[in-house]
Amino acid sequence: MSTKRQLIDSLRNKLRERNADSNYSNQFLYQTMLEQAKWLIKREINSGRIYKNVAFFQTLLCQDVIETSVIDPCCPIKNNCKIYRTKHKIPDFWMDEDGPIIKSITSVDGSTSWDITTPTTWQSIKLDPYQKKSKQMYTFYNDGYFWFPEQNPRKINILGFWTDDVSEKNGCSENPPCVRYLDTTFSLPPWLEAEMLAKSIELLAGVSKRLPEDEQIDKNPTRKS
Repeated sequence: MSTKRQLIDSLRNKLRERNADSNYSNQFLYQTMLEQAKWLIKREINSGRIYKNVAFFQTLLCQDVIETSVIDPCCPIKNNCKIYRTKHKIPDFWMDEDGPIIKSITSVDGSTSWDITTPTTWQSIKLDPYQKKSKQMYTFYNDGYFWFPEQNPRKINILGFWTDDVSEKNGCSENPPCVRYLDTTFSLPPWLEAEMLAKSIELLAGVSKRLPEDEQIDKNPTRKS
């Protein structure tokens, strides 16, 4: 997979082929590509190619889980005595129609796993006499956190398809690697890169044509490249 810097440079070079004045900022170009990548991922996930390729998935290690109040405005259920959630918000995932693209959530030693569900489904399971005795554990994703309604796992590992490299957020490492943000990988399957760039160019070319000459983003003297 290419780095963010490599793809930004490719997009900038292709824009210059169409328009000599292409002084968009790196952040602006990255956000443009990111928006195109989101719908490409949703389309591609149905083919199964992403799930079959382990290289796209990365484990976020040793994420602390804490007890929190059920009256927390972000808490997805209100009829529990106690509830637990990840201490910090989880980095962004790529999403499909069902939510975050995740392969597994486990305890650090791998002995326990949690299925991702919704509060409504979980409550239905607990009311079902044929399922409520099951030992399977469940978690919900809401407002950037994972919530655990039954017990505190203390620490968890999350194997997911992230929009960014998560190695620097490894809770088990005292000295995580330090890499410039633009030099981290753009977590997009290589076969989608050309289409993402092409769609980004189409979008930017359309924006430039619609804007009056004195309002064009790429001619804004205050914008830094």
